[in-house]
Amino acid sequence: MRQCRAAKGALMGVLMGALTAVATMTPPVLSATPGLTASELKAVFLLRLPQFVTWPDGQVADTFCVAEAPELSQLLAGMLVDDVRGRVVRDLRPTETVSECDVVFGAEATLVSAGAEIQPMLWVSDQPGYALGGGMVELQRRGARIGLVVNLPALESAGLKASSKLLQLSDVIGGAADGS
Repeated sequence: MRQCRAAKGALMGVLMGALTAVATMTPPVLSATPGLTASELKAVFLLRLPQFVTWPDGQVADTFCVAEAPELSQLLAGMLVDDVRGRVVRDLRPTETVSECDVVFGAEATLVSAGAEIQPMLWVSDQPGYALGGGMVELQRRGARIGLVVNLPALESAGLKASSKLLQLSDVIGGAADGS
């Protein structure tokens, strides 16, 4: 149990340190943290993002669904092996729907089956222009760095609310500052 807490504490420290560094840069970007690959950094972001987003009715994000990113999926699963909160990772096949997912990475919104009850989900991608095209959160590569782009109207339309801390550390689309 102590090792699990220590590992989580280390991951939290890496992300919080990286997010703090983001706050001091304009535009907000995250340098590749020494010792972490781009995929590892994305995995840390995906695990931490739900802590900066509020779901309706106090729902907790515990199911992470990953499409077309097997390395990222394996990293996430490894980080959650001893997770006491019971969070899990699901690999999405190209034709599979995203039912019962709380955080979805790399999948198109078309994976929501017609007639299915739509539940609030946090959609994240590293595809260029994802947030501008209507996606919720884009992990934007800028050379060896990663920045966050948050599409505020897309988040809010799904019943999700971004924390002020997340918005401060991100480029925001649809916020008062960008005039959208």
